[in-house]
Amino acid sequence: MIAVSNTTPLRYLIAIGQDDLLGKLFERVFVPTGVHEELTDPRTPEAVRRRVLSLASWFQVRAVGQSHEATFPVTLHRGEREAILLAEALRADVLLVDEQIGRTIALSRNLPLSGTLGVLERADYSRGVRARLSLRMRVLHRDGIFWRLHPLAHK
Repeated sequence: MIAVSNTTPLRYLIAIGQDDLLGKLFERVFVPTGVHEELTDPRTPEAVRRRVLSLASWFQVRAVGQSHEATFPVTLHRGEREAILLAEALRADVLLVDEQIGRTIALSRNLPLSGTLGVLERADYSRGVRARLSLRMRVLHRDGIFWRLHPLAHK
């Protein structure tokens, strides 16, 4: 399986020391150039920058060609836009994105998606990979990372 990731899932997983789960769950995780630039920007926490520059062979950066189909109904950040286009171009098994607007657009383009919590949940239930979802969610919460659940998620 291959995944394409936007910035936020990688940042969060690195922040809680769980980025290695991506290499266990996916053969390859691609990020577009725009996402890589965000992750290595001087304003990004140093620990994240260092980790991104040392990720294993499952992590690959790809440039995205802009096409006539690259129009979106709303303005997206460069990383989100490029991640959606790269997922389409590679026919990725999953697009990793946490931001609601990016998720909405990805779904409208029929892209399978997941986010940080989905990666942790998938790892928690995969044979041989134990992420201990509730513990990891507590670490994220402690570090100031919160999720706003859709009202239907409670039903």
